[in-house]
Order: sequence, then structure tokens, then C-alpha cells
Amino acid sequence: MNVPAFRNHVNRLEALSTERDRLAREVEVLKSRQNIPGPPIGSPPQGDWSETKRRKAELSREIRANASTARLGLRIEPVNGHLERSTADWVRYQIEAEPYWFQKIEVLPGLYTPGWDDPALVKLPYFGLPDDLTGKRVLDIGCAEGFFSFEAERRGAREVIGIDSFPDSVRRFNITRAARQSNATAFLMNVYDLEPKRLGTFDLVLFYGVFYHLKHPQYALERIRSICTGDLLFQTHMYEEPAVKGIPWARFYPHGMMSGSHNELFDPTVFWLFNSACCLAMLDHVGFTGLKIISTDPNPFVVSARSPETAPGFPPDQTEAPWC
Repeated sequence: MNVPAFRNHVNRLEALSTERDRLAREVEVLKSRQNIPGPPIGSPPQGDWSETKRRKAELSREIRANASTARLGLRIEPVNGHLERSTADWVRYQIEAEPYWFQKIEVLPGLYTPGWDDPALVKLPYFGLPDDLTGKRVLDIGCAEGFFSFEAERRGAREVIGIDSFPDSVRRFNITRAARQSNATAFLMNVYDLEPKRLGTFDLVLFYGVFYHLKHPQYALERIRSICTGDLLFQTHMYEEPAVKGIPWARFYPHGMMSGSHNELFDPTVFWLFNSACCLAMLDHVGFTGLKIISTDPNPFVVSARSPETAPGFPPDQTEAPWC
């Protein structure tokens, strides 16, 4: 290499090093302002895992310690004179007997579940749910207590099915369903179990707030693709790293992560945080088309997509049951 070429090479390396340092400083400033989880760039990964690993082990010990008195499902004590109680009183009793509610849902006029999350306020305006779902067959993945299932039904969906992997969520869904006289149905099912033989196909699939909880997110998208013959609405938490902007990128949390406004809470069920480019690339990889970001920072990140082979959603053929 001649001298001028060598000098140019050195200058390029110095420029790259300067730019790398600038980006690293910018990332740290952004993290301090936005409370983005994660260690400083260049810090050893194990330093970030040790605390979450300890928290997970501690939580596991607590669950095992209570296993002898735990029940799968909540026992609600009988009420004297329940046949003389009004429907509203009975619904209120059922709701108050539950020790935990995630979603705030109106079950009767003026009566709400005591959920700490208010999806009507913080999610519904951004999540892209169409105003008119007349005649649509809708699947709500990770339905929790059913806010979006019931909202889809209210907007005209002909059939709504919710799935959730937590028995307690399905039980609370059924309390709300009965109170609202809803026709929506919830099943205890994992996203990996989706296939046309089990639940049929759907005009609209709602995939809100589940992606980052999955150990196998790409496989989950493949299963969703198999039952979606219309539109998909996809929402997940994000981790946009400025140093890799525009490059598909994700960060793995092997033992869960600290969350909350001050990183004071531990969530052992978060495994992945993706940037927007990675979400789009993964959806494209499994075959979804028409990808469009319809909401992003500072609001929730939401993508709309479409199946390449569109067809009306149909229930499963019950002469071809999954066990046949």
C-alpha cells in the first residue's frame, strides 16, 4: 500500500472510531432520558444477567413454597341467598373475589373490573382496530380478560375467539363474558398450537403484547401465518438501538428483565426486545405483505400486515378434528 493510500485508510479508521464513540454517547443520553432497559454499551453481559437470574430463582422458590396450598383456579365461596341477589350484585361479587385483574373493562353500565391497565385509554387509540368489523372472524391472541375480544364483537365481528396460556386469564374472561352477555369465546391455548384444524382461519388476527414474551417468536409468527387469511395487527415493546438503526436487531434476556418506570419490577416472562427493522423483517420472512407501521414512539409500536392469499375466515371442519 502506498503512503497516500495508507494515510487515507488510517483517516477512515479514525473517523469510524470517532463516529462509534459519538453514537455510544448518544445512546447513553437517550437511555438516561427514556429509561431504556439495558447495560451501557461495552459492559459485560453477565453483569446484567446476575440480578435477573437471582430474582427469577427467588420467585421460583416462593412459588414452590406456596405450592402445597395453591389451587389451579380460584375457589369462590358460596353466598347465602344468592338466588335473591340481583344480577349486578352477583357480577360484582364475582369480580371482587378475584385477587388480580390486568385489564380495566366495563362489565355492566358503570361497573368496571379493577384492572391496573386501561386499554381504552392507552392502547385502543393506537392499536389500529378497524371501526367496522361487520361479518369478520377475529382471533385475539393473548386475550387476557378480553378487552379487545369484546371490542371487536361490539364493532360487528360475527365470531370472536380469544386464546391465552394462563388459566386465570381465561377464568376472568368468562366472568366478564357472562356479565356482558357476550358470544366471544376464550380457550386455554398456546400460540404455538395454532393451526387451521384446531380453530379454523381468521379474517383478522390481533397479536397485541405477546411477542416479547415468547422464547420462539419466529415459530409463533409461522403458526399465526397458517391461520391468518386476512389482516394481522401486531404490537410489541421495542428497543431501538441508534447504533444499528435500520438493521434487523434484537436483544435477548435469558432470565427476564427489570421493568417499571424506575426498573423496580421484575418480569421473568420477557425474553426478547426487537427494533422496528427486525419486526418488519420477521413478518416479511414468514410471508406477510403490505407491512405498515401505524404507530410508533412515543406511542405503542404497531404494525399492520396482510396475508398474501386472502380468503374469508372459516371455522374448523369438525369432521376433521385435530386428533384424527
